[in-house]
Amino acid sequence: LGNGCSLAAIWEGLSIDTTMGFTPLEGLMMGTRSGSVDPGILTYLMRQGQLQGQEIDAVLNQKSGLLGISGLSGDMREILAAMKEGHSRAKLAFDIYVHRLQAGIGAMVAVLGGIDALVFSAGVGENSPEVRAATCSQLEFLGLKLDRAANAQRSPEEDIATVDSQVRILVIRAQEDWAIAGECWKLTHVDVAAHSPH
Repeated sequence: LGNGCSLAAIWEGLSIDTTMGFTPLEGLMMGTRSGSVDPGILTYLMRQGQLQGQEIDAVLNQKSGLLGISGLSGDMREILAAMKEGHSRAKLAFDIYVHRLQAGIGAMVAVLGGIDALVFSAGVGENSPEVRAATCSQLEFLGLKLDRAANAQRSPEEDIATVDSQVRILVIRAQEDWAIAGECWKLTHVDVAAHSPH
């Protein structure tokens, strides 16, 4: 969860489902991206809003999400600050963001047939105890119990579930650069002889 957001269902180290589709626009609501929408919205914008393809793309990718609903910002920190000041559209944006996140987690749990751990990562996932607490509030039926004191610590890597929680709740620092480097290393260290046709 960062300015871009996605979920993945991980089974034995492999991603067997994700909220992303043909582009990262599909799935969860994000900072400035809409996430999944009714396809009818696109034809409505073309017909009623007189928008062309590039304009619709700009609306969905750069003017929607937290920014579009709040009318303020795509930055979760600014949304949370505005909520504390009583800004109703910031609260609405936060509520929709969390609702879509909870629904997405439910879908991933169904694909997996259960859940051992819920992992939060990236900018919002690592640094927003508010988002984590709100997200977990409707997931206790899964046997998941959030330790509110641990959640508030803002530690870069932490198990924030209670001792008796049946599901671990983990905060893990995102390291996309290491993941990319690892894949590049694999590609550049392929045994050429083993793949030679001769």
